[in-house]
Amino acid sequence: MNRVEVTEKIIANKVANDLKWADIAKKVGLSKEWVTAACLGQMTLTADQATSWATSLT
Repeated sequence: MNRVEVTEKIIANKVANDLKWADIAKKVGLSKEWVTAACLGQMTLTADQATSWATSLT
């Protein structure tokens, strides 16, 4: 998968689960701006943050 495909998958899952960026950010413990940027491939997350983020999308 390339970056665009991953981003599309993230957004599709977010929409399918009726999540807001702020909801995901709260679960991860970061600002919604940071989480949004990370989910769109513009920032990085630590392994723990990525695990929390992935869990929030399921």
